Amino acid sequence: MPIRFLAAALLAVVSAAPTLRAQATPAQTPAPEISIREPRDGATVPRTFTVVFGLKNWGVAPASVNFPRTGHFHILINTDAGAPGTLIPADSLHRHFGTGAIETTLTLAPGTYTLRAVLGDHEHKVISRELVSAPIRITVR
Repeated sequence: MPIRFLAAALLAVVSAAPTLRAQATPAQTPAPEISIREPRDGATVPRTFTVVFGLKNWGVAPASVNFPRTGHFHILINTDAGAPGTLIPADSLHRHFGTGAIETTLTLAPGTYTLRAVLGDHEHKVISRELVSAPIRITVR
């Protein structure tokens, strides 16, 4: 009987070892994903159209909120984002959405444009390259 008990106890410890090791390993933080969900790349849109932002694994907050892993959206029109830590200008090519908006309406003159979404921090600075979307190209008719 004592051998059976010892064997059962040893089996319980060996079976639990992977679980204990998994709990000791810190969880990986998923990488953020930012996008412009609407309009789609290559779309033809009217002069006034809706832009819908996409964001995964980070949060959206008003510009006045300084909370880890949150930011607010900016749209860059025919320009690229600066390096991380760079202030995002407030002008006709850099539209700020400091209220925490996740969609907006844009009005642009007819032509071809490249749009990019950027998540800025509470100081309107570029957070990281991971939080700059791939560009989309649209035609405004």
